[in-house]
This record gives sequence, structure tokens and C-alpha cells, in this order.
Amino acid sequence: MTTSTAETPTKEDSCYLYLAPSSIPGAGMGVFSTRPFSRGSTILASDYGPLIPIIDGNAVHDHWLQLFNNYIWGHFSMAPDQLWYEAESVTDYQLGLGIFPNYHPFLINIGAELAENVTYYTDDDEDNDHDEQENTHCGSSLTAARMGAYSDYVGRSFFTIADIQAGDELFLDYGEQYLNDRSPYMDRIPRSLDYEMAGQIVEQVTKDFLLLVRNKEGKVVEDAGGEETSSLALLLGASAGISNATTTNSISDQEELANQLLLLLRRSLEASVPRVASLIPSNFQELQEVVTSARVAMQLRTRRNQNEEDIPLEQEEDGKSIQQQDYGIALAKLKLIQRNVTWIQENGVCIDNIIAGFSDMPLAGRGAKARRTIHKGDLIAPMPLLHVRHEEEFFTYQMYHTSNGGFVMDKNDQVSKQLLYNYCFGDADISLLLCPTTNGILVNHCSDTCDSPNAEVRWSNDTRTQKWLQKTTEEISREKSWVLSFDLVATRDIAKGEEIFIDYGEQWVNAWKAYEERMINQVRDESSKRQHSSSSASSDMFSACYYWEDGDVENDLDPDIPWQNFDDTTAIQNLGRDGSKFQQLNAEGEHRGSFWPCSILEKQISTSSTNTAPSHPENECTTYIVRIFPSRWHDISSWAKNDIPRILTNFPASSVKMFYKPYRSPMHSRDAFRHYVGIPSHIIPAHWKRTDATTSSEPIRTFRIGDRVAVKDKNSNSWRTGTLLLANDDSPMFILDDGDVILNSNIRQENVRWATSHLMQVVSKTHPFN
Repeated sequence: MTTSTAETPTKEDSCYLYLAPSSIPGAGMGVFSTRPFSRGSTILASDYGPLIPIIDGNAVHDHWLQLFNNYIWGHFSMAPDQLWYEAESVTDYQLGLGIFPNYHPFLINIGAELAENVTYYTDDDEDNDHDEQENTHCGSSLTAARMGAYSDYVGRSFFTIADIQAGDELFLDYGEQYLNDRSPYMDRIPRSLDYEMAGQIVEQVTKDFLLLVRNKEGKVVEDAGGEETSSLALLLGASAGISNATTTNSISDQEELANQLLLLLRRSLEASVPRVASLIPSNFQELQEVVTSARVAMQLRTRRNQNEEDIPLEQEEDGKSIQQQDYGIALAKLKLIQRNVTWIQENGVCIDNIIAGFSDMPLAGRGAKARRTIHKGDLIAPMPLLHVRHEEEFFTYQMYHTSNGGFVMDKNDQVSKQLLYNYCFGDADISLLLCPTTNGILVNHCSDTCDSPNAEVRWSNDTRTQKWLQKTTEEISREKSWVLSFDLVATRDIAKGEEIFIDYGEQWVNAWKAYEERMINQVRDESSKRQHSSSSASSDMFSACYYWEDGDVENDLDPDIPWQNFDDTTAIQNLGRDGSKFQQLNAEGEHRGSFWPCSILEKQISTSSTNTAPSHPENECTTYIVRIFPSRWHDISSWAKNDIPRILTNFPASSVKMFYKPYRSPMHSRDAFRHYVGIPSHIIPAHWKRTDATTSSEPIRTFRIGDRVAVKDKNSNSWRTGTLLLANDDSPMFILDDGDVILNSNIRQENVRWATSHLMQVVSKTHPFN
């Protein structure tokens, strides 16, 4: 019997992740699960969307980062090693659960990990023609990737680190430094230690209160050990009015007594630990809720331990009992706005209708596939938008490698634009760019091989979007939170697994056709050159070795050894150390190190090997002699301080990868395709469009105090350089020039530029970046 695609979806096919108003008061939107998940479950795999690198985002223009910094991941936030080497400074744009989950210092219930299929290159890849996925346009899939038009980085996977109940909000660990960096307005938000302290106090207060109400004479009693009960006893001793009160068995009297005690407790804590004071229950009813919640958690854990034979969690950890942790968690949940599944489904929007997969379109990379059947008119995905005031904010510039291992930027030599530019929406008649934050960003353009688009973007009907559509683009650009949102809506029924397409617009189509014509000939020319050239195609790449430092290194090398006088054989004999231990996975299956720049000095072939990396059995008998170079992301090593080569022998072949050199991967190419996705013209507010008087192809440059700039002198027609002392978006500007302060007013954009730097490309001949 044929099953209708319109049938009621099963529980497994139903949406389970929703974007809805957060349970944290004042926190905006949050992500909720309508299904329970046990600890350790994958809640969203890396098929949600790509990881989009942002290169040197604050090097020239930091205006847009005032908004984006609230949503992007930092340089060392669990990123692929290759990403670290993309540029001098790298952050990344991780969609969905990388953006929307809120942070709660004591209720973190999801974590993230790198996808298992992160692509690395081995030394054997130089001979791989990568022709397994030929397309009809520009050669192989690798050639398409080299165009740098989309991200090759797969997004993180997200998993639960605590049991999640249906209706729970998902909380991701930002790190408490996130709160500290936003002082003073986040100073009153409790930290983890505040919850622990409050949990300890409330646990003790509960015990003391029970003792107090059982004492018919109303006196403070001693505990079983003969010591006076701590927290509440001291408070009672300081308050004769309460300590002398007669305790009765009346419920109302007990509640009143508890209310007075809690008030006294909060007041006593307010002066010294105000964040802790804010967590103390306000009344007897709240105290009951906390105690009940904590006891339920204890019972559930006890039952789980009995069933699963886990290590007992009641044991002390760092001087704090697990029971105190339960009280802290109960206090944290007390401050949340309670949400149930029905409320979430009625007030939220589904964010898991799309999964990523290889697109059916040539050269398109990954695309959006329907996770379940979607009917005409249904919302496929919400697309909250981060705004950028002008495309110049996304400009990237020429970088030069200097002798000290760093980089210098030539701000007058624009290379390209941020890769994120390709994923944002824009129009030639408006300056504003709008960048989606959900996996609606994966939806590709329906070109000649596609029958017709099956979806379209519309403005969301939410109150915030409708309000800000009435604002000017200048007003929007000054806002430091997202204020606009698209809805991705199905224009016909879409089957489960079918790819979702929209129309990118005429501007994008024309730009792509012109680019494609140029690139077809260029790719063919490059292919011909490779066939007739003996040079390696991997000149844009360097060797990276999986390595870590330990105590053995500090005491292993003589800083006075005259290695500069050694030949290669002598150097290896005197400086070489066994490197067979540097496996990517240790015996417990854990990662310990990371990839450091290295040079391969010699390949070693043996009939037996200590290289036992299970994932690369073909390399079991292949090892290398390698030289390790300092990593910019780790503390400088003793051997680097003493200028002694770090040489390792018997280094596992499986622990050597090939990475792109900084600024050499396809996304940095001057030829990489860059164009925004077109906003449908009929939905662009008329007051957003630039008039002929305001339309200009000249970008709005952003200069900052301290920049070296050049200003064209009106009289002599020459360029005068100096340091910028005062800068506004418009004129006037003060320029320090040869010791004199010169006032320049009414300066046209074309008459101001960054001063050309005196750049030298000085790199050690043996460094892998060379």
C-alpha cells in the first residue's frame, strides 16, 4: 500500500528543536528541545550547516564586529587546526546551535565537538588527481573547491552533557570570561561559584530550619556532633526578635518564620556577596520548590546509579557535595521562566527542518535538504539576520609574512571580501548587508538544471522585524543586536530528502555568469600548466605535525650545543629524539596535542614499526624524520628560545598532514567568486534605497585613531602622510604630519587613504611557510 506524504508525521519525524523566547528573563530568544535526551546523546550533528571562517575581522573595520562578536566563536574555541592557520586572526561563524543557545553558568547541558569528517591532506595527496566527482563545468570537485566560493569547513556537532527533559532550554558553555568581558552591565549575573555557594547555604539553612521548627521551646539546638548549626544559627543569634520567637506546629507560623529568616539571610549577604544574595529564595514557597527539586534530582541519580552501576556521584568533589550541586541547580531553575512543550510549539519556530548534504547543483558545495516533508506555505526555517552597514566592512587585504613570524597588512591593496559575504543578502540599491544565522543559509540558487525554486524568503511577521522595517538603514546599522528576520517559506510541497532552492536574483545570476566564463578558461589553462610542469601543486601548503610539549623537552637539549656546525647526519644524530609516541589518539582514544608547523627531513621505511595508528594501517611501516617549528598558538618552547632545532625521528606518518599556508587557501584568492544573495526587490522598503545623489561606488572607509594615513593636499596635489589623531565617519580630521598638526576639513573619500607600509617579506628559508 502506498503511503501518502501528507500523513501525520511520526514522533521521530516531528520537529524537536525550537527557537522561542528564552526562559532566562531578558535574554531574548533561546533554543528549546521538545524531546527528552539522555546525557551523551547527539542532539544535532554537523549536518546542520558549515563553519564559515572570518578572517582578520577587526584589523581594519570593527564596527560590524560590535554586533557579530556576540555570536561568533573565538580563535581557540574548538576549531580545526587548519582553521588556526588560515590567517593572523580567525574567528568563525557557526550556525544554529553555535549562535542561538544562551549561556547559563550553572545549567550548561550541551557541548560541542569537531565533526569526525574534518578534511586534512596527507603527503600522498599531492599525487591524487581527485577526479572522482567530475562535473561538466570546471573539472573536478577539488577544482571547484579551489574557487573559494563556499566554506569547506564542516560545522561542529552538538551533544548533551546532562539529561534534558522535554521543554528544557539548551544552554551552551561560553565561558565566564564572556560575562567578565561585558562588565559592568553583566556584573550582577551570578557565576558558577555563586550558585555553588548559594546551594551550600540553602542546604544548610534547610537543615537548620527543620531543627528549629522541631524545637518546641524555640531555642537553637545543637547537631549530633555537639556543634552549633552554622549559617542559620548565627543569623538567629543576631536577631533577638526571631531567635526568641516561639515555634509552633502551625503551618502558617512556620511559613512566616521561614520568610523572616530568608529575608534576614538575603540582607546579611547583600553587602559582601550580592550575586549570592540574589539567588536565595524569597519566601517559604520558593524554598519548598528548591528543596523538592533538589531531592528529586538526588532520587533520580540514585536510581540511575543502581541501574547503570555508575560511580557513586554522592562522593565529595573539591570539597563540595553533589547534594550541594543539586541545590545550586534547583536555585538556578527557580529563576527561570517555566516553559512546557505546548507553549514552546505555540510560541516558537522550528529550526531543524533542514539538514546539510552535497548539493545536486554543480560547484554549489553543500545544500539544504528537507529533513521531513514540508507542505506549501509552511515555514521551512526562520532566518534572523545580522546586519552589516556596508560591504567595505567585509574587505580583505594583502598580508605579508615578516621575519618575526607575524604578518603585516597593506590596507591599500584589497584582495577580496570575507567568505561570509557570499552567504549574506544584499542589493545594489542599498548599502546594508543581511547575514542569516540559521541553516537557511545553506539554500542554493535554482539555476538552469533546476526546474524552479521551491522556496522563497519573506520578512518575518514578528513585532521586532515589522518595527525595524520602518527604520532607515543608518538606524539599523547602529543597532548592536539582531533586529530583522526572514522567513524561509515553501512555495510548493517539498518531499523528505529533496533539496531546497530559492532564486538569488538577477544581480547574482549576471555576476556568476561573468565569473564562470572567466574561470572556465583560467582553470583549463592552469590544468594544462600542471600537466607540463614538474613543480608540485602543493606549493600553497605546508607540513603540520601532531605534537605536544612535555617535561622531557625542558631537560633534553643542551643550549650550548654548536649545531650550526653540524652536517645533516650529525645534526640528526645529536639533536634527534624518538617521536614515535606522537600519535593522534592515545591508548584511551583521546587527543592530547595539536598540529605544529614542521618540515619533513627524511622518509623512513621499515619492515616493522612502532607506528600503530589504527586509522592509517597503510602507513604502519612509514615514519619520518621531522623538524618541529614553534606554534604561534602555544607558549614559546625552550628549544625555540635557545634557537635549537627540534628534530624527531620515527615520527608516525599518520601524524603528518598538509595544511594551507596562511592566506593561501582558496578563500583568499583574488579570483574567488564574491557576491551577495539578492533580496527580492519587491520586499525592499522604498526608504532603504539610495537616491542618485547618495549612491556611490566609493566605499565608506573607516579610519581609526592611530592609523597611518595619507591625505591629498589640495594645493600641491601631493600626498602627505601622518598619524590620525581624531577620526569621525565624516570630516573634519586632525592629521599629525612631520610634527605639525594640520586641520583637514571637507575631505573627500578619494583624497584619504591608508599610508603605504614599508613591508618586507623575510622568512627563514627552512620555515614551512616559506
